[in-house]
Amino acid sequence: MTLPTTQVYAEIPRRIISLGPLITEMIYLLGADDRLIADTTYCNVPEDAKNKIKIGSLIQADVEKIISLDPDIVIANPLANENQLKLLKRLGIRVEQYENPATFEKICTMMSTLGHLVGEAEKAQAIINEARAKVNDITRRTRRLAPRKVFIQIGFNPLHTSPKGTFINEYITFAGGINVAAEETSGNYSREKVMANNPDVILIATMGSDKTGAEKEKETWMGYHALNASRTGQIYVLDPEIVCSPTPVSFAEALAYIVPLIHPELQGKEK
Repeated sequence: MTLPTTQVYAEIPRRIISLGPLITEMIYLLGADDRLIADTTYCNVPEDAKNKIKIGSLIQADVEKIISLDPDIVIANPLANENQLKLLKRLGIRVEQYENPATFEKICTMMSTLGHLVGEAEKAQAIINEARAKVNDITRRTRRLAPRKVFIQIGFNPLHTSPKGTFINEYITFAGGINVAAEETSGNYSREKVMANNPDVILIATMGSDKTGAEKEKETWMGYHALNASRTGQIYVLDPEIVCSPTPVSFAEALAYIVPLIHPELQGKEK
């Protein structure tokens, strides 16, 4: 969604401030990074995003610094401080806000909308078309395979996963798997439920934690010798930077990486 606007803006913004990592990454993909004058301390993909002026975190921005940079537009994530956004609008600064997209198609919609916003609609559509083609090619291959049970962990203390209706679930289903937590009403889960469902594969992409924590979780799961995934060694740590906040491009790349983890017979066949 976007914040309601009371003015009509015809000109393409030349001075852009991003208040979210996904927004920043998409701006780079669109080739509009030369107009990106500032972003947050969490914006570190691609590497060059680290060199932009930093105006705060995801939830708390330095309003005075934003004003001093004289932006044409501020593009915000859903965690941005609502009062700060309202203040910027009262000061005549254009503000647009995006929700975190829940599915691959919504990720594509966000890319399309952002492309129109920054004057790169054709490039956005080309990116979307290429990503969709890769995803469709993968699903054509995997739908012929016997599905395997998968548990994906995206948090611990408490244990957290992702049910259906999410792009995390789509990684599993598009890759020819069955999400053992698909029918849960929330992401909260338990090791007892994992044991009861006995997945063939466990994927770990713990958001907000370092890789050491994820590796420790892998060691913990490997100790559950009754699990099929433990007996076969099919417990894998994924990069949360790629898996947990994807663009259309990185969703397709992450899916291609996950496919042979679920179906080892496809190892080396996904591009």
